[in-house]
Amino acid sequence: MRVVASSEQSLKVRQADLERHLDALSRFVERHEDTRSLGCTLVLRSAASVPAQALTLMKDTLADAGVPAKAILARLEPQDDLKQIYDTLCALSPDADPATLIRWARNPRLLDAHEQVTYGTDMCWAGDAMRRDADKRNPLVLFEMDAPEAAALAVHAFKALWGASLPVPGRYLGTTGPAKPSGAYGPMDDAPMPAARKPIQGWPLVRH
Repeated sequence: MRVVASSEQSLKVRQADLERHLDALSRFVERHEDTRSLGCTLVLRSAASVPAQALTLMKDTLADAGVPAKAILARLEPQDDLKQIYDTLCALSPDADPATLIRWARNPRLLDAHEQVTYGTDMCWAGDAMRRDADKRNPLVLFEMDAPEAAALAVHAFKALWGASLPVPGRYLGTTGPAKPSGAYGPMDDAPMPAARKPIQGWPLVRH
């Protein structure tokens, strides 16, 4: 009985979290004409995480508003969800090189970073560490609205993590393009620090 109750409670929490992300995305679209709104960034354990699902559900609305997004994932499974978020990112940025839209935080040292999402320049969400199993997570999450300083720090951390992450091999995405070798890290434009030259110890996304 305890297992069933726990499962039901987990589903309720997940549904509530999904609704909050959908609401945040709706607010973001409403304000997207503001030139400060630059898009969405996602640092997630996997494509099954709630923010990825919210982005997919809002795909058409976001595409109509011209809202771009980029994602960093710690795990490439489940593959169906990975393909879904990849298709969503490509739909939001149809003219972009797909390789610039999604990356893989394969290095185990990066998994201490917390899941983190930004919507524009003043909304930021943070969840549990990416290494934590979904059913063993701390339910405490932070959802900050009208918080430009927090969002700016999150974008800074996203760029740094992007530079330390890998391209996702094409076989996981259903593409045939050549994949870079496993050591091919590459910095994101305007990344605050060069990849592979600074230690990952003291990673900016680790929340205490």
